[in-house]
Amino acid sequence: MCGINGVIYKEPIQHIFSKINLMDDMIIHRGPDDEGTYTFENRIAMGMRRLSIIDLEHGKQPMYSDDKNLVVVFNGEIYNFLELKKDLEGAGVRFYTGSDTEVILRLYEIYGKKSFVMLNGMFAFSIHDKIKNEMIIVRDRFGEKPLYYTVDKDRFMYASELKSIVKIAPEVKVISEKSLFLYFTLTYIPAPYTVYTNVFKLKAGNYITINTQSLEVEEQTYWDINLQSDIKFEDYVSAKKQLRTLLFDSVEKRMIADVPIGVFLSGGVDSTIIAAIMSKVSGKKINTFSIGYENKRYDESKRARIVSDHINSLHHEYILDYNDILDKVDDIILNYDEPFADSSCLPTYYVSKQTANHVKVALTGDGGDEVFGGYNKYQIHSYGKTYESLVPEIIHKRVIKPFFNSAARAANSKSPFAKMKKMVNALGRDVVSNHLNIISLGFQKEQLLMLFNNKSTFEGMSLGDVFSFPSSTNSRLKLARYIDKDISLEGDMLVKVDRASMLCSLECRAPFLDHRLMEFTYQIPDEFLIKGSNKKRILKDTFDDLLPGGFFNSPKSGFEIPVGEWFRGKMKADLDKTLSAENMERHNLLNINYVRGLISEHVSLKADHSWQLWTLYCFQKWYNKNLIYAENTANS
Repeated sequence: MCGINGVIYKEPIQHIFSKINLMDDMIIHRGPDDEGTYTFENRIAMGMRRLSIIDLEHGKQPMYSDDKNLVVVFNGEIYNFLELKKDLEGAGVRFYTGSDTEVILRLYEIYGKKSFVMLNGMFAFSIHDKIKNEMIIVRDRFGEKPLYYTVDKDRFMYASELKSIVKIAPEVKVISEKSLFLYFTLTYIPAPYTVYTNVFKLKAGNYITINTQSLEVEEQTYWDINLQSDIKFEDYVSAKKQLRTLLFDSVEKRMIADVPIGVFLSGGVDSTIIAAIMSKVSGKKINTFSIGYENKRYDESKRARIVSDHINSLHHEYILDYNDILDKVDDIILNYDEPFADSSCLPTYYVSKQTANHVKVALTGDGGDEVFGGYNKYQIHSYGKTYESLVPEIIHKRVIKPFFNSAARAANSKSPFAKMKKMVNALGRDVVSNHLNIISLGFQKEQLLMLFNNKSTFEGMSLGDVFSFPSSTNSRLKLARYIDKDISLEGDMLVKVDRASMLCSLECRAPFLDHRLMEFTYQIPDEFLIKGSNKKRILKDTFDDLLPGGFFNSPKSGFEIPVGEWFRGKMKADLDKTLSAENMERHNLLNINYVRGLISEHVSLKADHSWQLWTLYCFQKWYNKNLIYAENTANS
């Protein structure tokens, strides 16, 4: 696990070594164990910071081919590298290290860009091919590892974190209106967009090829899900057998490390299954890590302890001290480098920090809901079929939707009417539009028009215009999960975990995010995933023998943070200071009276605007650091 950076200039420049070192210095937290740099003709440079996990002694980077014409820097883990290495050795390839980095290099030497689809892992890596005058940059299938880039007529830059690019090119800090729309609608900004107009994220499952002389950039997809996959497992028993084989193998592959390893155990279905499998594979006591909450409404530490006792793990439990979190709020949310309003990043950081005191690697249950259909939102599409059979479309459009939209207009986001409005707007035959509405957790369209001073900017925008998805498929559930793969998983869930854990120099691995598992779930009938109210049906049925009796009967609470209470109490002063008229006047983007009205209603208990205010708070915190600070520095 590492962080990588790189620059390509059309013409030689002075101090290119200093530039790449500056970029590397910004991500020391991603790789505190080692560093490496490479320069070529004073035009091209690559750098990396290393968190040593595999082949601690010989896995140094950059790594070179025997003729020195290929150079690679790599962030991530290749879980099937031992199998690939064995095949290559059988073909006569000689290896000098035990690292997965060298496997990437040797594969590319033989298969070129066709080798990317052979890799099972989480990764972002770059290869400089001197003979072809190319730089190739690749991102893993789900986007577990980040990759940012920017290009103009004179240079190309890329980095694992946005802060590295901004450090040496502060002029890129021009806010994108489209990205503002995405952030305030979704509460995060998914690939390929970033908060800045001319900086992009490489999309998951894609690679780009840069001509190192002309700086021409070509992007291609090497992997994606086939929405029209044939059903291959119609028998439930055989499907369960296949799932058991796949997930056991995925966990076992992700346990390969030359350093101590553990597992996050939240008490929910997904992390519990991973911990139970890990215990079976290990053959000895494993380390499990969980956090408890002072507020018993969200506390699942008892469930985690029951699981720990059942699998006989060495359990580490920490009670989340909100005062400690409050002291770290700025450090945590500003580490994301762009506006990011998923408040569960706070407890994710906390458990990562505690875990990093004991191990360097932690397995997680991330991705289980997206892969196996665990969210309530997926059931809405099932209910939609029944609804459509009972309610004529003209009645839905002309009577029911207008009624709830009108009734919920003045309501806060947690009111029954607001929730009913969201559900009603998610019903109908246009699955793409409906699901995009469901995952819009921020401001609704009519609220955006009140929030922003320049209403015309957002009047014509919709998520359906920004993102393109197939308009029809033989399965609403498959399409909904496909949308989540590209937007929610890549833009929110994986960003949250990567930045929070890497801030603590902890590597997190997600066995559910094995492409073989995702492909498998597209080859089984939908009712194997969701049947009635039974979500993740096949996952629970396949592994119930590993878990305590009756474990699936109680629901999971999730990582919820009481930001609404904080904004009325411990964080009220900081909320007022952050969203002051003076601060908002700096960018003149937001309707100050509207924002101050939300604060007043929330603090006086007239309404609950927790998540809208958290979204605004995170945005203004980001702006204060990244734009106002830069403005003050320039004027000083």
